[in-house]
Amino acid sequence: MLNIFLLIRLLTGLTQPVDSNGDDPTDAFNFRKGEHLEFKLSYGWFTVGKASLDIDGNYHEYQDENCLKVDVKGETAGLLGVFTHVDDRWGAYIRRDNLLPLHAYRDIEEGKYMRVEHTHFDHAEGKVKVMRYDPRKDERKPPKVYDIQGEVYDLMSSYLYLRNLDFSQYKKGDTITVNTFYEDELYNFKMVMDGVKDFESKVGDLRAYKLYFLIPPSDIFPNEQGVIAYISADSNQLPLRIEAEMFFGKAYCDLTSYRNVKYGPDYQQ
Repeated sequence: MLNIFLLIRLLTGLTQPVDSNGDDPTDAFNFRKGEHLEFKLSYGWFTVGKASLDIDGNYHEYQDENCLKVDVKGETAGLLGVFTHVDDRWGAYIRRDNLLPLHAYRDIEEGKYMRVEHTHFDHAEGKVKVMRYDPRKDERKPPKVYDIQGEVYDLMSSYLYLRNLDFSQYKKGDTITVNTFYEDELYNFKMVMDGVKDFESKVGDLRAYKLYFLIPPSDIFPNEQGVIAYISADSNQLPLRIEAEMFFGKAYCDLTSYRNVKYGPDYQQ
């Protein structure tokens, strides 16, 4: 289940500097503050979870920077909710000028397992500091520090970066790479463009960019190109679906509703 929620955050850039006249740099992005997306997670015919993604309607100050605040919530639903309980909260404070993360956090509750995690990014020093602990225990281990180089994102900022990427500039077969720090490791996430397709999504029949995520084969994902993303080929570039071929079959994460998107009206089922 955790891996299905992870797929949402992998979806998602060309960053814009602050203009000399003081204009808000986020005005140039394909998203805006206050955007709310809702997703259904399914396996075959069965609904197994639901999730939401919010870009807060206000800026939040973090280390003297005006930041975008992005939050993802995921929980079990349907038949799976009878057997287990998942309540995951993820979020980040992200610079509004270049979309680099300053602080990311996770609050994980999956059955009897609980974990809180805080990740601080110091891009000037090339360091990432990770604090992780069980909130039920008083004992806490010291934070771990890792080296990074260049522009490195977390999952939330990767999402914003990709939402603002001009996918129309890529032709079939082109590869897109985003350097992302996740779970104590730096990943060079790669996606391969497969062109523009007609796609019947939960929010309407749309044209969509089809991309393959290149993931090393593992016990969870048996095929390197087993994860497919469909991104609306319009100004919003919304994540319409992520389809994952996993060891137990195909899992889906579908966008089911949205509101306060930058271009066009709300869509509610």
